[in-house]
Amino acid sequence: MRIALIQQSIIPGDKQANYDRVEALVAEAVAQSEAAPEVIVLPELWSTGYALAELNSLASAEGKEEADFLGGLARKYGIWFAGGSVAAKIDRGITNRAQIVDRNGRLAATYDKTHLVPMLDEDKYLVAGDRCCVYTIENITFGLAVCYDLRFCEFLRKLALKGAQALIISAEWPLVRLNHWEALLKARAIENQCYVLAANNTAMGSAPFAGHSQALAPDGSTLCRLGFQEGIAAAEIDPDTVTQIRQAVPVFRDRRPEIY
Repeated sequence: MRIALIQQSIIPGDKQANYDRVEALVAEAVAQSEAAPEVIVLPELWSTGYALAELNSLASAEGKEEADFLGGLARKYGIWFAGGSVAAKIDRGITNRAQIVDRNGRLAATYDKTHLVPMLDEDKYLVAGDRCCVYTIENITFGLAVCYDLRFCEFLRKLALKGAQALIISAEWPLVRLNHWEALLKARAIENQCYVLAANNTAMGSAPFAGHSQALAPDGSTLCRLGFQEGIAAAEIDPDTVTQIRQAVPVFRDRRPEIY
């Protein structure tokens, strides 16, 4: 399966500009090689950016506006979207919702960000989710996570235990902690023996983001990687590789959760 990561320079609060940019980047991703991607991963809050104080006016009901927009692109190009999150109004407030949209433009699954970032006062503007999401796209099972979730090894391990062969991390990870981004992505791939597919914001404003979207193999090796520039990176992933690595180093078989 071919996966494309879109590294977007998100404009906070300007939904139309972000829609236009995503549309252009998706067209570029589909056209850039003979092998078009089957799945595209977008960053966290790709339509609004981190305009938390403006989300009451920017967020759409249940994230439907963004799901419909991606649905149109999915039908046009025959692709899936997985992981990119949006501000979604729900009964309890506004949540940071990752979405999976299938080739027919249907919203197939969602995941609401579980861990809210206290350093950014997310808990003042957002409500946290209370469940994880593991979803199979064709022959590969994906687990969804959003940004700060990456720091919680127990959460990512649960996704792997529920069958995830690839972890999607959509983020707005800051430049000041780029070294953490790099180390944690590699650790999550190695410890869970699965692919890690990470798409980040790369806007360079007063609070710059880290970029460095990348795909990692189940042994921690790098399959593709971007720097600070806006753009697209693509990689092939194969569930058989996950099986082989888990058989060669049987971490899951040798776990002793009754002790820890």
